[in-house]
Amino acid sequence: PRTAFESEEGLGTSFPSPLHIMVVATAAAAAASATGGTGITLFDYNRKNFLYDRKLRQETEYQIMDFRIKQAELWREDVKDIVGLTSVKMDTYLIVNAVQLGFCVMAFCEGRLAAGTPTWIIGAHTLSLGGAFMYLLMSVWL
Repeated sequence: PRTAFESEEGLGTSFPSPLHIMVVATAAAAAASATGGTGITLFDYNRKNFLYDRKLRQETEYQIMDFRIKQAELWREDVKDIVGLTSVKMDTYLIVNAVQLGFCVMAFCEGRLAAGTPTWIIGAHTLSLGGAFMYLLMSVWL
């Protein structure tokens, strides 16, 4: 077998022939241009994918933030509804307690126990009416 630097006659030379230099140079240039073009193409492909992924990730993060904002708004709305229900219930209780307070005043003024009722029952009756009056007065006042 001949080496790359041997001529057809079999004489060895220390330098390659100009034809070999031209062939090797052309092959090297073709390989370099193909590799360079491929490298740029691969870089552009990866860059496009990276930018596409970043855009999708950013949109996903924005969507998650929007969901969290809407969730917080729903919580605030729930608290507002609960407070609104409490105020509606308190308005209803106010009317009922005002009527009951009127009954307590009527029982104080016109409510008489029968003659001969033991003193301790009269005391318990007066004490319970006084406690009910104070409780209802506080509920209407506050």
